[in-house]
Amino acid sequence: MENFQTACAVADIAPNKSVAVTLGRQNILICMSNNEYFAVENQCTHQAAELDGGRIRNCFISCPLHGVRFNLKTGEPTGTLTRIALKTFPVRVVGDAIEVAID
Repeated sequence: MENFQTACAVADIAPNKSVAVTLGRQNILICMSNNEYFAVENQCTHQAAELDGGRIRNCFISCPLHGVRFNLKTGEPTGTLTRIALKTFPVRVVGDAIEVAID
């Protein structure tokens, strides 16, 4: 059974922006792109930099440190700096809240 927890308000995230939250012991980045919400671990798999503040376009986020791009839907990276995917989390909107399922 998925353990959904309230992460933030819908109003907290503008298009192509993100909000970093801590749920349990996990640092999670909630992102909005193409009118969808996504939740990924807030840590680049290349050099462990936080992804918060990275550019978001067309369901991809770019790491602000070296520009590694990750697909927000799957967590899969593009390019050659890393082959390790980001962990992704199920997201749902309930009323005015964004909820994320964590382990």
